[in-house]
Amino acid sequence: MTVSSDITDLFKSQLRWRFIDEPLANDPEKALLRDIELLKEVASGKRCATARLWENPQCLVVTRKETKFPEFEKARLQLEAEGWPVIVRDSGGTTVPHKPGILNFTLFIPIAEGDRYDLDLFYMALCEPIRLALRELGLCAEYGETKGSYCDGRYNLNVEGLKVTGTAQKIMISPPNTRNVKQAVMAQAMLMVDADAEEGTYWVNRFYSLAGNARQFDPAVSASLCDLALGLASDTDLTAKVRGLIRTAFDRLIK
Repeated sequence: MTVSSDITDLFKSQLRWRFIDEPLANDPEKALLRDIELLKEVASGKRCATARLWENPQCLVVTRKETKFPEFEKARLQLEAEGWPVIVRDSGGTTVPHKPGILNFTLFIPIAEGDRYDLDLFYMALCEPIRLALRELGLCAEYGETKGSYCDGRYNLNVEGLKVTGTAQKIMISPPNTRNVKQAVMAQAMLMVDADAEEGTYWVNRFYSLAGNARQFDPAVSASLCDLALGLASDTDLTAKVRGLIRTAFDRLIK
């Protein structure tokens, strides 16, 4: 699998990178807000380009537009009682499940005055460490929409036609700063590693139903890596292994 020169150039254009590898969070809302805090730091010139690999306890992460659903508050209270607290994110898409065994990977990249980047390139840079990691597991991941999936988009990663990764993006305009940063991009990916993909879709659909929205998603179009990486020993900690593979791939890309 070759890496596009545009992706390589984007990684190498940053003078410094920091990689944050976080353990499973205790507070899902604080863990989610950490992405926005890091984006603000990069946009203000206080932080270099950064990658963050993190994992949340069980919850549903909804978009701000979905808080406008007619029965949102009823759904929030019901789902919290059922063990799926609802928290709100600032990027687009649809509701997604978070839980142990689902990895979140986020890139934060400053854009200086004069830089000209296609926003699609940030999606590809985000996904490249994941694609390289999956290759080490014997899995070939391809970009494309996955009809019927939640949080669908052109930069899903699909293996054997099944969605394993969804992506989202947010841009923040920079305040006046001395680093010549005009804005920062946050690109987010959610990778299903060792979690029940069908169950995740069930809970997304349940939120929509409870919140008064008729939209539903197909549980058969997504999969977790644990369902696809057949050559691994049964006692392999797949989530830990994938964490290490993503970090190794990232380190290769920035050198």
